[in-house]
Amino acid sequence: MVGWLALAEKRGRFRLKEDRLGPLEVVRAAVYAPEGLALWRLSHRLRRAERARVRAGAGRVIFAGGFPCKNRLTLLRPVDPVPFWRGCADVLALGALEAEGVDRRRGCVALSAPRLCPELEGAAERLCPQVRGLLIDAPEGADYAQYLQQKFGLPVTPLPAGADATVAFGPDGGRWGRSVELYEGGTLNGLELRAEGVELPEGCAEQALALLWERGEVRREQINAVQAKV
Repeated sequence: MVGWLALAEKRGRFRLKEDRLGPLEVVRAAVYAPEGLALWRLSHRLRRAERARVRAGAGRVIFAGGFPCKNRLTLLRPVDPVPFWRGCADVLALGALEAEGVDRRRGCVALSAPRLCPELEGAAERLCPQVRGLLIDAPEGADYAQYLQQKFGLPVTPLPAGADATVAFGPDGGRWGRSVELYEGGTLNGLELRAEGVELPEGCAEQALALLWERGEVRREQINAVQAKV
């Protein structure tokens, strides 16, 4: 069971409702916070909503819209989309190429990180058969690029040559073409991840899909990166 929490800026009566968000069983509730509500009252209502979800069997929580009180939760663990983003780094790279109008077979992708990490290496090896070239912007990146060239025959792209799209695993490093930033505070720069055959509601689709990915309920083959709806 997953908690679903919304903030309603009006008067209302707290209640729980079991429902579904796509394939997820959820227990819904809103925290009512009309204008002028004292902060201590809002905190009390949030704690009450949190305890009620825990009693209902929820251990994780997803939020409707831009819920402003996430850091006040103490019992429910919010869904973090960043591990999902990083696990799908190759899908986002291909989506960034497409968004730039670059055919993947002719495109070069930069993978930028403060250090080599399993997510970067996994993305690189999945991208090698699909793109023209990779640029590894990370400590020891040149050695790793040579390893990829030996294993896959993929050209080693030097940093000055740049790339058509960048996947960044940290805030530092180069940016070439459209960039997606897979770290806390980063942005997918107009892209969003979707799963074929999985219908999810607007407003919390990313969190719901991240939770399904975390649970192993969606396959990589179902995931694609598309332009986000405006």
